Amino acid sequence: MLDIADRRILIVGNCIFRRGVASIVRDIVPSASITEALCFADARVRLDRDFFAAIFDIDADELNGPVSFRALRVDCPDLILGVLSRTASAGEILSYMAAGVTGYILEKSTQAELEHAVRKILAGAVYIPPNVIDPPGCEPEIALPTPRRSGSGLTPRQNGVLRLLLKGHSNKEIARQLNLSPYTVKIHVSALLRCFAVQRRASLAAAASALRGEGIDHCGRARASELLQISA
Repeated sequence: MLDIADRRILIVGNCIFRRGVASIVRDIVPSASITEALCFADARVRLDRDFFAAIFDIDADELNGPVSFRALRVDCPDLILGVLSRTASAGEILSYMAAGVTGYILEKSTQAELEHAVRKILAGAVYIPPNVIDPPGCEPEIALPTPRRSGSGLTPRQNGVLRLLLKGHSNKEIARQLNLSPYTVKIHVSALLRCFAVQRRASLAAAASALRGEGIDHCGRARASELLQISA
């Protein structure tokens, strides 16, 4: 386990947002080094390769939507990038995931939900609010393999989508089999692309297939939990 005293996390937003998220992060990763920034422009100046993760309030006025994060992802390809917003539309979530965001948290979440989301994001998982994109009572009846590594980066829903994608099914076919909307499947596919650090479905299939021997639950991204000692 690496010493995490120098693992830096940037929190960007107004004072109330920064202090609230900082408190949650300190509870999860007590020894993390937290830096605060008031706005996106300030964050761009501060961010460098020494930062491990950044969490943004995306409802700020100066942001140019997902475009801002697409440019940030180019400059910081390995950065864990979480956002928090009051907007819960599937289209908005998809646009940010496609721009390179690795975790999308809803402002209306309870404290327990916020803590869970932040913990998942800092552990290297791709996080999407399940109550927004998954209708209740529609979990896919797919037997998941026993993961050979702990800290899986994929949710059961993402595993279901990935299994069918590897069989060559289209988004519409996956939606029909899992009782989801095609739009929801598109969000899951976007999350999977981020998780395996690829840009195309064909590359995703190749990356996931290469990991069959280790269980497809495994996320292609190097597990962040090996770099951060996440508190239980």
